[in-house]
Amino acid sequence: QVAEPSSNLAPRPVPISAPSPLHIAAQPAADPPTMAALRQRLPDLLRGLFALKHNPSPLHAPTLLQPHPAAHGSWHRAPATGAALAARPLARLLSATTSPASSAPAEQQSETASFSADSIPLHTGRPRLVVLGTGWAAARVLRDINPKLYDITVISLRNHMVFTPLLASATVGTLNIRSVAVHIKDIQPALDQPQNQLFIAEAKAVFPERRVVECTSDDGVRFYVKYDKLAICTGSQGSTFGIPGVQENVNFLRDVKQAELIHQKLTMLIAKASIPGRTRAEYNRLLHIVIVGGGPTGVEVAGELCDFIHEDLKKRYPDVARAMRVTLVEAREVLGSFDSSLREYAARKLIKLGVELRKGVVKQMDGTTIMLQDGTAIPYGMCIWSTGVGPTQFSLSLPFSKTKMGRLAVDNFLRVLALPKVDPVTGAVRAEGDVSKPPAASISMLADETGSRHALGEACADVFAMGDVCANPEAPLPALAQVAEQQGRWLAATLNQQATERPEWMPEKPFEFKSLGSMASVGGRSAVLQLEAGGHKHSHLNIAGFMSWVAWRSAYLTRLGSIPKRITVAFDWSMTFLFGRDMSRW
Repeated sequence: QVAEPSSNLAPRPVPISAPSPLHIAAQPAADPPTMAALRQRLPDLLRGLFALKHNPSPLHAPTLLQPHPAAHGSWHRAPATGAALAARPLARLLSATTSPASSAPAEQQSETASFSADSIPLHTGRPRLVVLGTGWAAARVLRDINPKLYDITVISLRNHMVFTPLLASATVGTLNIRSVAVHIKDIQPALDQPQNQLFIAEAKAVFPERRVVECTSDDGVRFYVKYDKLAICTGSQGSTFGIPGVQENVNFLRDVKQAELIHQKLTMLIAKASIPGRTRAEYNRLLHIVIVGGGPTGVEVAGELCDFIHEDLKKRYPDVARAMRVTLVEAREVLGSFDSSLREYAARKLIKLGVELRKGVVKQMDGTTIMLQDGTAIPYGMCIWSTGVGPTQFSLSLPFSKTKMGRLAVDNFLRVLALPKVDPVTGAVRAEGDVSKPPAASISMLADETGSRHALGEACADVFAMGDVCANPEAPLPALAQVAEQQGRWLAATLNQQATERPEWMPEKPFEFKSLGSMASVGGRSAVLQLEAGGHKHSHLNIAGFMSWVAWRSAYLTRLGSIPKRITVAFDWSMTFLFGRDMSRW
């Protein structure tokens, strides 16, 4: 989608030219086209027939950028006629097959034998749904949305969805890195159709008045995408709480690249420790893995590391295995969201596997030492940071209301809330177009998000947010994958109904989260599982041990995005059980 140019949005676009039917007659005489050439150009002809079928009138025809009659040097949209639609692919077909490449000039060949995506008839007259991100919420929206009701555009720096619960297994080679990522086109095959797009780019800004998203590609190309419905699912980032040295020295675990980096660094530390001539202190430091954060991610990484040490490293590097240590640092309690009986079981299991549990708060750190607030110095070889999540710079810059933790404020129907007309702090009236973000000092990761939404702005009808990036101030939900997935499923059903009813239609019942329980693997083929009993929030069914571990693996195996990935993960688990984990380094 090409947005209308604006003086404060984009540089002046380049006009798009299409071959004219008269261009066919201007070609030099040539031999009749061969069957092979006709078959090669057949897709162009089919696209033209598709356009005539779905765009019979000029009102629904694709638009071309043409000179504006009233302003010199500006461009506006003009509808292409039905004749031009039909002649465009036929002209390319005939000109490419009747003009010998050797006899036509280079400029002429480029004009007649090639075309850009903008010149293909991509507009179907359906509303365009733009999805920012490819996380849990975005993947569920794309999976359930009806592509016959919406044209779809996905904007993300990655072309896959990451199955985050299995990232811990990928850090030590239990699973292959590729097994925990599902291509977004496998989730929504309609993205292969010409009216839908997947842009590998980063969203930089949203202009709700113009219904435009500003994007930048990896190599710095800036472009704009127009939307009718916008779903913001850009997620969050690891929260460092502003602690000096954390951002530069730790390893986060939120993506396949970070999991691969941890795996490579782990094998590198083992290789470095095996070099003779090192001091005992340096040897012990290299083989000390510190995990900061005792939530499910931190506990699962600690358990996977212990299994790796006892089952694989002990066979290949017995001296290194005896010296390697794993320390888990937590400010409060391990698995604090679980019941006390499950927390005690997890702590006992981790200690039995050799994990050192240390209660403390990180004050600062450098490349070799972690300093706690009580003055304890912990030398380390690698630090894995899993203390929680916080807002990204992109979400903070959006012109919408925020919670006290910096997340986008949404209502009960997942619609983002606009900025209030009157600033609640200064009392100043906010100017139209003011997108100033709240000061960093007003955002705290430890703040209570609960509050009233009446002090915030009105809901934006066609802009939605889901997952970690947002929260309802009246009832904030935790940043969990099951929350994001349920929100994506609810929004897709709502949008599908809107397309068949009316654009402003909303369901009578707002979004309601239904907890499916919590689970975490603690190593040694053991896990903890907490389910809600009888639908009561404060009544739980607790299971721990081997059967919980079987349930943990079965649940995640069945929730993978595609059948090939389920087969791949099951195969990786079988290979690890039979032959051990992969310790290759490249």
